[in-house]
Amino acid sequence: MSSTVPAARRAPAWHGAAVGLGAAALALGISLLLPRAFSDPVAVDPYVARLAAVSLVLLGAALLLPRLRDTRAVLIAMAAIVAPFTLWSATPRVLGIFWPGLGGDERFAWAGVAQTVLTLAFVGLAWLVLRPDRRPAMRLARFTPTTALICVGGSALLLGIALALPATWLGRLGLPTVALARDMPWVAPGDVLQAAAQELEFRGLLMGALERVTARPWIANLAQATFFGLAHIAVQYQGPAGPFVPVTIALGFVLGWVTQRTGSLWPAIVIHAVGDVAVDAAVLPGLYGF
Repeated sequence: MSSTVPAARRAPAWHGAAVGLGAAALALGISLLLPRAFSDPVAVDPYVARLAAVSLVLLGAALLLPRLRDTRAVLIAMAAIVAPFTLWSATPRVLGIFWPGLGGDERFAWAGVAQTVLTLAFVGLAWLVLRPDRRPAMRLARFTPTTALICVGGSALLLGIALALPATWLGRLGLPTVALARDMPWVAPGDVLQAAAQELEFRGLLMGALERVTARPWIANLAQATFFGLAHIAVQYQGPAGPFVPVTIALGFVLGWVTQRTGSLWPAIVIHAVGDVAVDAAVLPGLYGF
């Protein structure tokens, strides 16, 4: 007698992704909030290593246990979000120990390299362990003249909106002179690499994994955008990030929509990179006193 589960009794295609996403959110949320119950407002360590450990444990269980195979795509995406960020956070401090003569901006650039390389490793893992019908579409092969125009127009629109919004919404509380010629040759490449890594993680792996199992693309887009926004408050890597979360969710949704409409991840990468470079050139120096 065949032990195959009848089609009528099989779990819906989205069930595994929902379980994986819910388990990751619950586990990461507990590991993030538990230290605060013991009066540690900024968490246990500066590298968010506990979040990376939780995400890797969940992924390891999904890879080892056949029953959890339907959660693998989402858990690869979640690990690809958390673990590379942990490496990005740790790299400047580690380089400071082993290479004390290296400047802070140079360390930041190398941190971007480390984050991007590890993110690409997770993309490779997804390609190796997932069935073809579960592999997220990374949308890196398509780059047309129309795509290039969207990159330019979208970047200009983003900068225009940022300039039009009230300064307090974006944290532009004071803009001292920025040593662009000194700092940006290292800061800009680091920003570009970090933006590319985040687009691969959120609009590539996570949205792509959810698109495989949801009937409506906007659901996958909304889910990844929500995680994109919450990630910025979870890691607290640039000071008081809470006020930026709604803006970040909206930006993540727009970048996801552009990716879906164009069939290319490149506009999101370029627009994100331009925004990050602009932030480091103008907003962050005024807000955090760099």
